[in-house]
Amino acid sequence: MNDEANGKVAFLFPAFSMKYRDFNRKPVPGYLDEVGEFLARASEVVDIDQRKFEKPGEFVLDDELEDDLQEHYVAYVDSCALASLLRKRQIRCDYVAGYSMGVFAALHHSAALSFEDGLQLLHHVCTSAHEAAVGGTYGMGVVVGLSADEIDALIAQHCPAVEVADICAPRVVIVSGPRGDLEKLFAVAEPEGSMHSRLLPVTVPFHSTLLRAAEAKIRRFLAKVPVRPPECGVVSCVTQNVLKSVDEVIEEASGNLWQPLRWHQTMARLLDLGADVFLECGLSDSLCNLARSVEGDFRAYHPRKFDRLTAWRT
Repeated sequence: MNDEANGKVAFLFPAFSMKYRDFNRKPVPGYLDEVGEFLARASEVVDIDQRKFEKPGEFVLDDELEDDLQEHYVAYVDSCALASLLRKRQIRCDYVAGYSMGVFAALHHSAALSFEDGLQLLHHVCTSAHEAAVGGTYGMGVVVGLSADEIDALIAQHCPAVEVADICAPRVVIVSGPRGDLEKLFAVAEPEGSMHSRLLPVTVPFHSTLLRAAEAKIRRFLAKVPVRPPECGVVSCVTQNVLKSVDEVIEEASGNLWQPLRWHQTMARLLDLGADVFLECGLSDSLCNLARSVEGDFRAYHPRKFDRLTAWRT
């Protein structure tokens, strides 16, 4: 990787289900104050369970929908707060990309949505997803060691109800569908060369056609929300297009829930656009880790290593 970064800076926003890192042990300077401010704003819009913020990813509520909502709130608030902190420290942002439901924090940072509207939209999308999945036992999983084409072949032969939800890396694939079919896929993938497969802590089949019915509800909600053209480039994790207009933002926000993602291609697209510094804004550093599978000259940092970011201030 280059010693100096002369290109563009991209902020990456992780999803709620990615593995968290403990910020409280060694918080970024100013982080706790920034989160406090955003949390106070969030509390004016939705009911916040403080226990989720005290132990993110560890405290589980009895009500499945409420637990899911609170996890989304944690991810959204922290992502928005960290991105805001970087802006206050005059670290520029040329592009944003949100992984899965991280798209709403990305849209807020691009100024396409206000913080409050993004939070209400997130609440509506999550609720609509659960409503669409009522009556089934669903989930998501990851298969490591096989290509998407190899997994597609196994799905066609053994469990056609499963769908490829994302290609995170050439041999890291996220799948979505009925839980029993996912387990069947894991069983047949191992003798075919899968090194590891497991269920993710998700009970809704995100990024699969099983949730397509929710799009109409989301569009109706978006019709009531002020949406503005982004002030920086928003790279779609679905199409890899750079979103520039209000209509393009609405398309992304309404279809992201059920459409398959292509994160590895999204990173490649950002590199093609000239990005050579990637900053992951959120409790997770999973997107920084996934960047290791992408070929190119770039740096990927989590804001916990804030002292290393000063070279890209403007």
